[in-house]
Amino acid sequence: MTAKKNLTKVITAGVVGIAGVTLLSIQTTSADAATKGTVTYHGGATTVWDNNSNAPRPLRYLVEGQSVNIEGTKQALGEKWYNIGNDQWVPAKYLKATDDQTTVTTAQTAAQPTAATTTNQKQTTTTTEQTTTAAQKVVAAAKSQIGVPYVWGGVTPGQGLDCSGLTAYAYSQAGVQLNHYTVSQESAGQQVALNQMQPGDLVFWGGVGATYHVGIYIGNNQYVAAPQPGQSVEIETISNYFMPSFGVHVL
Repeated sequence: MTAKKNLTKVITAGVVGIAGVTLLSIQTTSADAATKGTVTYHGGATTVWDNNSNAPRPLRYLVEGQSVNIEGTKQALGEKWYNIGNDQWVPAKYLKATDDQTTVTTAQTAAQPTAATTTNQKQTTTTTEQTTTAAQKVVAAAKSQIGVPYVWGGVTPGQGLDCSGLTAYAYSQAGVQLNHYTVSQESAGQQVALNQMQPGDLVFWGGVGATYHVGIYIGNNQYVAAPQPGQSVEIETISNYFMPSFGVHVL
């Protein structure tokens, strides 16, 4: 008998209790069967009360974080109560009510992106990686010809190239075929301002439809080009002395 009394004292320590409450006479309102309640009281155990009008008594105790079904509600003594089944009642202020179906659906949506979203993300990532790789190939191919002499009409890597011959060769290494003519290469992609160029873009001198020189932009305000007779393919820096007119984004 002594052990039982001691156990009762331990269990009810910090318990939320309302003695002498009459719940039976208060009208009950049904709740959605999908409604869940999670115990939020952290000062001890939360008491579950019966519905006896003469002497309400505690039936059991809930701990913080425990989940129960909410099957009905009522107002008594100025506060809201939840019926958690079998005519058992808990003050609403100690339970956080949630729509179980909505909660699960929301959690699943957040944790599990749709197949279409995942596919689009993968495709976007793959496309970006492919574009970056192609641009790197163009830049690497252009740089590989540094030191090759300028030859008018030249299209032979390692032996002689003119400006559009160099760009045509560089892009061929990325699987893109360009005509050996600056004006034709203008239409190979989207025209961009000089401050919007990216590595691998074509950079032109002269007006649209009348360009006379082209190179490969490699970033950091630099480009690779075959300058003119008597010179070789080299890296040059964009300057006011010989300012390009526009760029073309191909990849």
